[in-house]
Amino acid sequence: MGYLAVSATFFALVALASTSPLAADCGAGADEANAKCYPTLQAAVDAALAGDLPLVLPRGTYRIKAPLVIDYSHHAGTGFELIARGATIDGTAVGGPALIIECATDCFYFHQEGTLFVNADTDGAAVVFGKADFSDPHNSGKLDHLIVNNRSTGQHATGCQFNYVLNWDVNAVCVSAGGGAGMDLEQVQFSTVRGAASAIAGTAITLGSGYIFANTFEGLDLEASPVCVSDMSPRTTNNTWTSLYFNCPTGLVYSRNTTTFGQIRWQLGADVQIPYILR
Repeated sequence: MGYLAVSATFFALVALASTSPLAADCGAGADEANAKCYPTLQAAVDAALAGDLPLVLPRGTYRIKAPLVIDYSHHAGTGFELIARGATIDGTAVGGPALIIECATDCFYFHQEGTLFVNADTDGAAVVFGKADFSDPHNSGKLDHLIVNNRSTGQHATGCQFNYVLNWDVNAVCVSAGGGAGMDLEQVQFSTVRGAASAIAGTAITLGSGYIFANTFEGLDLEASPVCVSDMSPRTTNNTWTSLYFNCPTGLVYSRNTTTFGQIRWQLGADVQIPYILR
């Protein structure tokens, strides 16, 4: 009986140890840059870039006072990996974008792994991928599970802005409390976009002025916005939209210059008053 009691205690301790969170490896030989090891989140990013290491954000809230910039130009051919384990980047004190992903010119293979929350309060985009002048195409990237919330009620407040991405796999929830867009796609090509988007006083998804073609939009939840999709550009061509849920007073706004939109299996919610309108 004594042996059984000791064995039971031993196995209980082993089980407890196996479920405890692993301590961050902050040593010089670490194979990752763990955000818990650095005084600021930007310092962790810089260390990851300098050492060509993945950046790991354990669960918790990381408050920042300036935009978190990930410029992976030095790893343009091999990419950068951001591993989030339910972490939250709180950029509400920044007064601008909370997270900026950019390069000097072409870059490949940015990967956000796991679940990452980003909060912001800005009359602009909370998270920005690429430069507004399209000078840094981001190729073959992937967002596993990105949740962005911009609490600003400003006229231009936007959740996520994709300036120039190609061959990306995007799974994102992009929300704005203002009049911009939940998801602003400026120049996106041969990519897959899924998730959800909304802008309380704006448009859930805005298709910008760049070349937007050969993309697949699927399984998207678009609601809580005056307009679900705005497509006013003649450069938006040959995209596939499938299995979408539209629940905005106006589903689609398009222009005389808009090419064939390609509606496939749209589910309209009760809030839809006008499925589509020409402006």
